[in-house]
Amino acid sequence: MKGSVYKRCQCPVQRNAKGERLACKIKHGSWFYVADAGRDPVTRKRRQIKQGGFATKDEAEDALSELVQSRKAGGVTHDGRQTVQAYLEQWITGKEANGLRRTTVLSYRQHIDQYFVPALGHLRLKDLRPGHIEDMLLDIAKRERRPISPATIRRIHATLRSALATAKRQRLIGYNPAIDIELPKASRPKVHPWEPEDLGEFLDTAVRDMWGALYETIAGTAGRRGEVLGLRWADVDFEKARGVLREQVLHISGLQPCAYCGGEHRGAAFGPIKTRSGEDRRVDLDAGLVGVLIAHKLRQDIEKAEWGDAYVDHGLVFAQEDGTPIPPDRVSRRFKTLVKAADVRQRQRLHDLRHGRASLLLASGTDIALVSKLLGHSSLSITVDTYSHLLEGVGKEAAERATALVPRNRSTVPGDQSVTNPASEAVPATNEGPRQIDGDPGIVELERRLRDSNPGWALDPNRISSAAP
Repeated sequence: MKGSVYKRCQCPVQRNAKGERLACKIKHGSWFYVADAGRDPVTRKRRQIKQGGFATKDEAEDALSELVQSRKAGGVTHDGRQTVQAYLEQWITGKEANGLRRTTVLSYRQHIDQYFVPALGHLRLKDLRPGHIEDMLLDIAKRERRPISPATIRRIHATLRSALATAKRQRLIGYNPAIDIELPKASRPKVHPWEPEDLGEFLDTAVRDMWGALYETIAGTAGRRGEVLGLRWADVDFEKARGVLREQVLHISGLQPCAYCGGEHRGAAFGPIKTRSGEDRRVDLDAGLVGVLIAHKLRQDIEKAEWGDAYVDHGLVFAQEDGTPIPPDRVSRRFKTLVKAADVRQRQRLHDLRHGRASLLLASGTDIALVSKLLGHSSLSITVDTYSHLLEGVGKEAAERATALVPRNRSTVPGDQSVTNPASEAVPATNEGPRQIDGDPGIVELERRLRDSNPGWALDPNRISSAAP
């Protein structure tokens, strides 16, 4: 960092023979320093740091020296006198230009326009403090028209924290005021999908609907709504009974340009899969679903022939009558109508069809790591947190299977008390054997407990070790 000092006073400016300004020798006025702060990372314009009010030249030079040392240690910041609003607009524009996912950009922009700018936009970036952010989050949480969940509050905070982390890296601020903010606790809600009977009832009702095959596919693959809407026939292999989810259809208001056909579509746009781990995700199709999709393709081919040249073919498995992508919100509204028409005991969201498929896979003994991969979750912990309450009994079965792999001679294990199943194969209690069972309080109590916890099971007296007390 380079810099210099100079004096300001009311005296006329005096210069030497080379044209350089001379400092006034009268003891009045004040001394200033000016330092080069480098170029702005966005505008590339030169930035300077100025500071004045020093009584002597030595004080100004000492202050400049401290600034230079602080700069070397990474402690010098310069916000360009911009406000929080100006910085956030610059930040989100840069994020979008760097290829941030469109859905994430839309979410960030919503937080900026709806929350950050009204509450914090007028503040200078360097003056933003944790208290400002906490007050904003409290105000958001107290809004009466539509209560906001703790999880949403945490997502809003995460957006601002990310933006300010970038400002800190660019040396616009010295620290991130969004760190160490006290946030409301939020836990991942437990899902309660339909029982198999209710799911079957709904699908039997939906099969007569024009989008029945769409709901069958969501329920049979655990794909997200947008992912299934973005499935193309080129990615469906009937011989191998599988499909590949490569992109999704997003719900975005207004007319959206389409890179596939060059036109515009209202309320629908193509975009990448939600998570990196979910991209190009293979989904297996059972025989029943293969049949549903084949029948659906035959009907679609008939419709395509009827539309003729007016059909705008996007290669989609599920499309509107003219071949254009289906707006996702229409699929959700139609789902609610079909749920009401079906004789099911509890109302569900469209996304619960995905949860239902996951629960059926877990109930059938599928490893949760495989289920996580099939769902396209970004981490196994998300799958565990979401479906842990559906795993009751799975751990016990796994323990039994693992133990069964180890060969043991139970009669030689001291203190072992084996149980046989079923009761019809158990040896009845008798006085014959290595130990008398009748009348032994310990054995009687053990047998009672085992029968209570395992109806129909009984002790085998010939497998009780004589070493047992």
